[in-house]
Amino acid sequence: MDPKIVVPQGDLGGIAPEVLLHSLANKELRGQFQPLILGHLKALRTIAENLGIEIALEAAENAKAGFEFPIAGPVPVLELENAPPNDPPGRPAASFGMASVEGVLRAASLCLEGTADAMVTPPIHKESVHMAGYPFEGQTQMIGEACRSRRYGMLACAGNLRVLVATRHMSLRDALERLDLQFVAKQIRIAHEAARETLGIANPRIVLAGLNPHASEGGAFGDEESKILAPAIAMAKEEWGFETAGPAVPDVVFAEGVRGDWDVVIALYHDQAFLPLKMLPREASYTVFVGGSILRTSPMHGAAYDIARKGIADARPFAFALEQAIVLVKQRNIAKQTV
Repeated sequence: MDPKIVVPQGDLGGIAPEVLLHSLANKELRGQFQPLILGHLKALRTIAENLGIEIALEAAENAKAGFEFPIAGPVPVLELENAPPNDPPGRPAASFGMASVEGVLRAASLCLEGTADAMVTPPIHKESVHMAGYPFEGQTQMIGEACRSRRYGMLACAGNLRVLVATRHMSLRDALERLDLQFVAKQIRIAHEAARETLGIANPRIVLAGLNPHASEGGAFGDEESKILAPAIAMAKEEWGFETAGPAVPDVVFAEGVRGDWDVVIALYHDQAFLPLKMLPREASYTVFVGGSILRTSPMHGAAYDIARKGIADARPFAFALEQAIVLVKQRNIAKQTV
């Protein structure tokens, strides 16, 4: 049975609907799964027409009916309850945030109830989300709270380099304040469980990046490695049996990950993770939600308001995220059959 994948339209103010429509217009990709878009049908049709994207869209009465559309037929769109935004694209607006959050949460619900096998999320814009009155720091938090998971995270993948981001969308000051012994040990646990359960690696090689230059070089440049990071590694081993290397020199360990020396590198803050990741080809990169029952992938880029509706958005990263979702669904189904 072809995977059933639900796709919210993302932020209508940016490139999200463009990369989504371009990807689903690819007949070869479209033939590998059953899609369902959560969005505003009229707006999506207008975008497709204005940008010359050849794709047939049709309203679905409900999610179950949408997933029963023939693969060779129109792509089903289940209408969002929020009114279609009237704001012009290219800048933040509360209306974009309202629709974005509804799309993510409804997609999560369809996954939790078993109607969809996975969800693939186009980018949203954090400012628009906050303008709409939501406190979420990103889609990972939305999905984690929908799962009611006690521990969840985001694994960012580019080739051999797979990075668990311990602290995600927050100021660097807030991220540093978050790093205590229990929090870091929890991230180590998430990384090991993600490698086993999501990536299917039985004995993963996992390393924790250091915080300070040269991983503090024996205390010369800070004491977080000796007072927090090393004890967290020891705690994770004692409590859960997880063997973790580190704290490793940050400006070395990510290159080792690229070479394939590690299955997962744990980064301590957002830019420590994404600077090396975004040096690698974006069209072959994606993120995956870990630590909950929902399978979700996403491209590794933002809403790109500055190029919205200019017809120059690169759809390859989103298409790659879709391909990875298909692979992970099939991998998970095989694993269930062998249990």
